[in-house]
Amino acid sequence: MMRLVLPRCRAEHGSHKRGRRRSASGVTLVELMVSIAIGLLIVASLAMLFVANSRTRGEIERSGQQLESGRLAMELLRDDIHQAGYFGGFPAATVQAISPCVPRTGVALNAANLGWQTAPAVVTPLPIHGYASGDMPAAETCISNQKADTDVLIVRSVEAAPLTLASATGSSFANDYFLQVSSCANAAVDAAGAPFVVAPGGAGAATRFTLHARDCVSAAPLNRLVVRAYYVGRCSVCTGAGDGIPSLRMVELNGSTATSASVVDGIESMRVEYLLDTAAKGQPDSIRRCKAGVDGCTLADWTHVSAVQVYLLARNLSPSPDYADAKSYAMGLAGTLPPAGDRYKRRLYSALIVARNLAGPREH
Repeated sequence: MMRLVLPRCRAEHGSHKRGRRRSASGVTLVELMVSIAIGLLIVASLAMLFVANSRTRGEIERSGQQLESGRLAMELLRDDIHQAGYFGGFPAATVQAISPCVPRTGVALNAANLGWQTAPAVVTPLPIHGYASGDMPAAETCISNQKADTDVLIVRSVEAAPLTLASATGSSFANDYFLQVSSCANAAVDAAGAPFVVAPGGAGAATRFTLHARDCVSAAPLNRLVVRAYYVGRCSVCTGAGDGIPSLRMVELNGSTATSASVVDGIESMRVEYLLDTAAKGQPDSIRRCKAGVDGCTLADWTHVSAVQVYLLARNLSPSPDYADAKSYAMGLAGTLPPAGDRYKRRLYSALIVARNLAGPREH
């Protein structure tokens, strides 16, 4: 008897079809939605991480810039206070003058108005003096765009690197004022003992600067006068209404004009105190703001300044999100600045800076 095998073949053939259908099947809709949801969570986490990193980097950059600004501003002041009173070897005179920041409107630029004269008495300008907040005279026209409730510090010296008389006659020095100090002990040689000459360089300088070195033959060197006034401005770029960025500004005697420029951005306040050595014992015996009506300083007081205490408040140039400044800042004898309540981060810098050319001789 013959056996039919077709049904079995058909059954096996159907089994192969079901196997192929199972191997060709994809993901379900639920699986797809779960995968998309997981992917979105990962993307969102990465985005949040990126935003947090960007914000942290921004805060680090702002803080770094603030630290740099505060330290740079203090170093500029430190260098000039250290140098104040260096007058090319000429000792501080017993008669001095409170000279304004010059040149200014209506005042001719000459030796006398710069605070220097040899007759009828020897007069030199004060190496260090200043104005507490609210004390700025209206005549000080070279100070512009000053921020309210801040101090002004004025320092005077000469550049440490001297020039020869031949160099100072060049046309590039025609408007610069120089100090020449006599080292010759022979009064007959140096104009009856004239101790110094203050005059402009340029053409004809050889006829103005006639003092001699120690050998009483060669010409004494010349040092360019340095007059700088530091204060806090309400703006860095002050064209028109200004940019609103507070800054440490410097007015400098530059040739025959006074140039004013922002030297460090982000400095919001400056307060200055003066340490006086009235007993001339080489150490301070009083500290004052020299503010009129409170602890004002006379001409005699200013001649006893031996050191300066400086307070600088530095501010970030841009605000920080989710931050409110609730700090108070102690500014020495001037009192405490209240919290600003804005989104700018601040840092207070303070330093006691010795005026080496003023304190040094007193120590000996």
